[in-house]
Amino acid sequence: MTTRSARRRALHRIGVLALSSLSGAAVGLVGSATHQSLPPVGIALALVTTALLLSGLRAWGDDRGPAVAGAFGLGSVALALATPGAGGSVLIPGNPLGYGWTLGIMLIALVVLAWPRIQRTHRRPAGSIEPTAPDQKDPSAP
Repeated sequence: MTTRSARRRALHRIGVLALSSLSGAAVGLVGSATHQSLPPVGIALALVTTALLLSGLRAWGDDRGPAVAGAFGLGSVALALATPGAGGSVLIPGNPLGYGWTLGIMLIALVVLAWPRIQRTHRRPAGSIEPTAPDQKDPSAP
């Protein structure tokens, strides 16, 4: 592996993690602002959006890195908005919906990040004489 390709891979990885964290922060900001609206609907949509983002990031790559970065961005914004500001106001109040939002974020992140990796198997088409994997040899070949 050359230094140039290693550098490109590292920059790509940093970019993916940064974009994952920013997308998590955006979902955290929108979810924190809307989870109190239309009481059962607002929090349900915010939590479903959170689950879709984190599960999509988890399924996207071969590792958990993007999902961890997204969960970190989402949780960081929610934590910042639950902390009283200079005037003493908070965007995530200490009521059942606020607790549901903050605990829901943690529970969704825990489930998505702890979910085992699903192995994708290569299946050959019916009637095919190709081996199932590129490194396997055909037993009938000389």
